[in-house]
Parts: sequence; structure tokens; C-alpha cells
Amino acid sequence: MALSVVVLFPRTALARDDGLVERPHTRVEFRGIEKSYAQAIARLVEAARETYVTDFAFDMPDRVSVFIECAPDQSNRLWTDGHDRVTLTLSSSQRLRKPADSGVFNIYGFCHELGHMAMYRTLKNRDWLAGDAAEGWAHFAGSIVVDRMYDSLGADFWPDPYDYRQDGLARLEKQLARKKPDAVTAAAGQWRELDKLVGRKKLVALFRAWNAADVQSTDPAPALRAALHKYAAPDAADAWFEDFAKGCVVRIESSRHRKRTLRAEKLSGQPITLKYDDGTSDGKKSIAGGGHAVFFDAPADGMYLTRVDVFASRYGTPQAPKESFTLTLCDADLKPIANWKKPYGTFERGEPSWVEFSVTPTALPRRFAVCFDFNPTATKGVFVHRDDSTKGHSATGLPGRKPAPLEEGDWMIRVQLDTPKSADALRGDGSR
Repeated sequence: MALSVVVLFPRTALARDDGLVERPHTRVEFRGIEKSYAQAIARLVEAARETYVTDFAFDMPDRVSVFIECAPDQSNRLWTDGHDRVTLTLSSSQRLRKPADSGVFNIYGFCHELGHMAMYRTLKNRDWLAGDAAEGWAHFAGSIVVDRMYDSLGADFWPDPYDYRQDGLARLEKQLARKKPDAVTAAAGQWRELDKLVGRKKLVALFRAWNAADVQSTDPAPALRAALHKYAAPDAADAWFEDFAKGCVVRIESSRHRKRTLRAEKLSGQPITLKYDDGTSDGKKSIAGGGHAVFFDAPADGMYLTRVDVFASRYGTPQAPKESFTLTLCDADLKPIANWKKPYGTFERGEPSWVEFSVTPTALPRRFAVCFDFNPTATKGVFVHRDDSTKGHSATGLPGRKPAPLEEGDWMIRVQLDTPKSADALRGDGSR
């Protein structure tokens, strides 16, 4: 059973159109909208969650928490943390009316976001998946669920009733019939074909297999294709994957610095530490959609990275998620040389501390970077601390992508380097 994090608004903040609606697997906390819409959203999320469980066999949270904030100063957004929470902010309650009047597809929107939740809870390791492909999945799955909602809830459950079947598969089919569908629609079409190829209730098994596969960011295709072969005939699977990979699979260009490793006993055993911080934190940050990177210059040729330390703390549920994050060694252009998966549970929740990560000794170019990618959400992540006494060596970004310089100091990330043992001519055995 998944843990649910619920944040309550202060009682003093509640007004006439503020409150709480609960159902067995849904909790909706709202401000500034009519209760009838909050009740309809609770019914919708409850039924959509059940559809992702029964029709797709996904592992959905025991309870989905929905937070709605309506006020003139709010932006118009709907998003999920990918685990068990959906947030809706809107500038006017008029945006909850039917699409013909508001221009907003709210029923489809909630079905779409729960599609993201269904995928992200299962396919946690998805750096290889293009953003348009992830949106395409939610568009495809959400369209299916919209139609199922009409079957189970009818049109009148929404306070401003309308035939929202036009926002489901019927709309997707019209979009796919266009001469040049946009990238998200094209990706939705690829997921539709995969659904036919492997069967709807086997999609979750395939996602689990992809999640467990040893997918290399520089060449994801072999591992993804091999996992797919377990759920579809190889020839048909390969034909589908060839089309899918064109717009949906991200291949990161690797560094020209070839990955070379050395056994620890071959090193001198006299490591040095490179750092910029003075040991005192001046702030912290978790970066959604990005990573924490620091650039260093090795003091000599032929050095090896052996350890990376970071001053950080975990936030979220008391028990660490059973997930991994990625630590990557990169060149001066942030192109990956090597990466290592490390458990989230290495970090303690609450107070920050220095956390050490030993890695397989890996040869370094003279200028290099290390990057942490925690793939955080609002309810799961790691705060990495920074030191404002230094500046100019840190960035936000992910391997293979253009980094953005960190303007406020440097991340409190340190590296430990070592050199191979020198040959001892007196021993005569050429040992190192």
C-alpha cells in the first residue's frame, strides 16, 4: 500500500468556498471554488484511479490527494508529483466550466495527469524517454479513461454537464488523422500501437521490465528492445520499436573520453580531495527536471575518481522510497563518461550531513564534472546545499544537455582522486 502525504491548509484560511471532500481513495482539499465542482473532481479522480487499476493493472496509490487553489493571483496549471498528488491552480472558477465556455478540458486533464502518475510510479528510470513521449502516453491513456468515465459517471456528474466523450478517443483519432500530427499526438499513436501489440494489461509488466533493464543513456535501444521481446513477437516488436525510437527515445551523446576503470588495489591509496566549499551551508535546493553539477580540474594527468561526497538531506516520507538516483561522471561539456545508480535510502531525512559515495575507480580527463540526478517531486527528493563563499564552478542540468550556471555560490559537492601505483623497478615484477 502506497504512503500518502497530505498537507492541510490552516483552519483560519478557510472561507465560504473552501473545504474538504473525501472518498475511499481520494481526498480533495479546495479553496475558492464551488463545493459542487470539488465533489465532481473527487468522483472523477476516484473513478479514474480505479480504471487505471482494473483496466491497465497499474499500481496506483491507495489514496490520491488533490489540492485546488483558486484566486486571481494564481496561474492556471494542473500537474502531478508522479506519486500520489495532483495540484490544480486557477485564476477564476469560471475555468471549471465546460470547454465550450472556458477553453479548458478539466475532465480530460485529470485523466491525463493520473496517466502520468500510473507510468511514473512504475517506470521510474526513464531518462531515455523523450518529454513528448511521456506526454503522448498520458494523452493516449487519458483519452481511454475519459471514455470509461462517461460509461461509469455519465454526463451529469459535472456541474456544467456536457458530452465529454468528444475529449476522449474520438478527439485523439481526429488528431492522428491529420496530415502532420504534432509530436505529442504522434507519440500517443505509438502508445496506441503498443497497446495493440502487447495487450493493455501487459503494459505495466513491460514498464517494469524497462525500469529494471540496464539501459545505457548513450545507447538505450538494445536493452529496451530486449525487454520488449518478452512481451511481443521479435519481428513485430522490432518493427514497432524502430518507429517508436525515432521520436520517443533520447540518446545522449557520450564523451570522447573513453571510460576506463582500475581495480582499487592498483591505486596508491593516498587520495586527494578537491572542493570549493568551506563546510558551511548558505542555502539548499532541489531541482525538478534537472541535476546538481560541479566542475573540477584534475591536478595531473592519469588520475582516477574514487569517491564523491555531497552535503545534503532527503525530504518526503519518513521511509525512503525504494528507488535509485544517478551519479554521473562527465567531461567538460557535461557529456557522460560513466554513471552509477545509488539508493535513495542513503540519505537521511531532516538534518543535512555529508554523504559519501564510493565508485569504481574511473579515469579522468583533466577537466571533468560530477552530476547528481535525483528526479525529485514535490513529495520526494534531496536538498543539496550550497556555499556562497565561492562561485563559478557549479551548474544545474543533466548529462548530455547544456547546463545553466549556478548564480548563487557552489554546490557542496567534493571529489576524491587517486593515482595508480608507480612501477617499482627494484621489485622487478612490474607491479603497480
